[in-house]
Amino acid sequence: MSTLPFHRRFQGIGAVPRSLILAAGAVLFGLACGRVAISHYGKPMIEVLIGAPILIAIFRRPFVACFVLLGVTATVFSYSVMPRVNLPGHPPINAADVLLFAGVGGTLWRRPWATWPPVVRAYFYALVIFLLLALISTVRISLIDSTTARTALYGYRNLLYLGLALTVALELSGKLWRPTLDAAIALAGLVALVSLAGAASGALEGVLRHLTPNAVSAASAVAAASGAAVGSTNRIREPGLLFVYAMWLPTLVMVLGVRDRRRPLRVAALLLMLAAIGVGLNRSMYIGLPIGLLVMTVLGGARLRMRLGLVAVATALTVTLVVLTSVVPAFTAQVSRRAATVLSPTQVLASGSAQARADEFSHALSSISQRPWDGVGWEQNYGSYSGGAYRIGVENLYLDYATDFGIPATLAFLAIPGLCLAFGLRRTQSAARSFDRAMVAAVIGSVVAVLLDALVGADLQDPDSSSIFAFTLGLLLAAGLRAKRAAQTREPEPAELQPA
Repeated sequence: MSTLPFHRRFQGIGAVPRSLILAAGAVLFGLACGRVAISHYGKPMIEVLIGAPILIAIFRRPFVACFVLLGVTATVFSYSVMPRVNLPGHPPINAADVLLFAGVGGTLWRRPWATWPPVVRAYFYALVIFLLLALISTVRISLIDSTTARTALYGYRNLLYLGLALTVALELSGKLWRPTLDAAIALAGLVALVSLAGAASGALEGVLRHLTPNAVSAASAVAAASGAAVGSTNRIREPGLLFVYAMWLPTLVMVLGVRDRRRPLRVAALLLMLAAIGVGLNRSMYIGLPIGLLVMTVLGGARLRMRLGLVAVATALTVTLVVLTSVVPAFTAQVSRRAATVLSPTQVLASGSAQARADEFSHALSSISQRPWDGVGWEQNYGSYSGGAYRIGVENLYLDYATDFGIPATLAFLAIPGLCLAFGLRRTQSAARSFDRAMVAAVIGSVVAVLLDALVGADLQDPDSSSIFAFTLGLLLAAGLRAKRAAQTREPEPAELQPA
């Protein structure tokens, strides 16, 4: 109402003066925009004009926010090749960080605290405690110089990606639950397909290695049964292979428990995922794979165990047929070569990776004993050297966090998956419907497998793998929240969700 008198006076000054005032205002606004455009902040201004509508859409839509972020971080893109946001001072922020802020920030904005389930509140508390403890080491080494401060901010930023679990648990556990599972399966199947294509094609391998400079590629020629060379496969490991590894058990449950028109697509995605795991992943993941399956089998209920028994027989027959007939000799040779190293302790202990880890672990333990409370700082020298330079990490996530952030921060980190697993275990015992119990058990198995892999790997030290781990924890919370207790419901199990 206060602007109405001014508007009337402006309309009453006449058409010509009014036009001159508007023209002068337009000129001044144009000069200001032009001055900004030719300055240091011109590029950020253009980025804001382009990206603002996209971020608004992501901020308002949790499903889009989650899968745009996963599409960027959990596919074939390394964090270092993503577009960087040009902010004043050039902090270490890129497109993935902005997507994380928009996605999780939108959840915190939309969802009042009073509506949060107790387990999600507990997750939030545990995450905040972990971030505060890790902040001690981050601030301490940030005061050394600008280079060290930037390194410390990079490391601390990785931890923030664990907040993605809040979006999944709070906003994707309702009506969006089934679309979330289907979209995650489709994304994992696509990543597996790209990985297998890169393993078979040298040209595509080069493209993937450009997008992911740290991907592992160990080309090895293999021969068919006749002795003639029939091709080779490359060991390609993009960030998304961890996503494939985390999604294969939930995909298996969806294949066994949901009968709809998408079932053949889920079967195809599952086969692609298993093939990509066999060709590309680490020895530790070969061990975590059956352990995760065992955990799911024990916790998933009698109906799931029966279906898994039938699948196991069919899988054994199929694998035997493939190996004996050498339908895809290059891939089967690569899988058998990788699996053979797992079954040979002598070969594992004699490998260069095992010797390097032994050196890392001994120096990490020594460093932890000297600085048990706050650590040496992210990517700082803890005494282990390779090629004349000090190693910036430990190939054991828990030792790495204890070395960099201290023992209290590491215990706080372990409390985060610990409370998720405890919640999931309770829900497997009280779930009213068999499918809900099986899905909770599947995600528990996935979390256990990822945690086991972290014993001899450093996957979760990067933003991409941190977002994948957070998504998996969010799935566990969401699956548990959907698993209604038997005492609370007498509703029959929906026909489309009954085990096939």
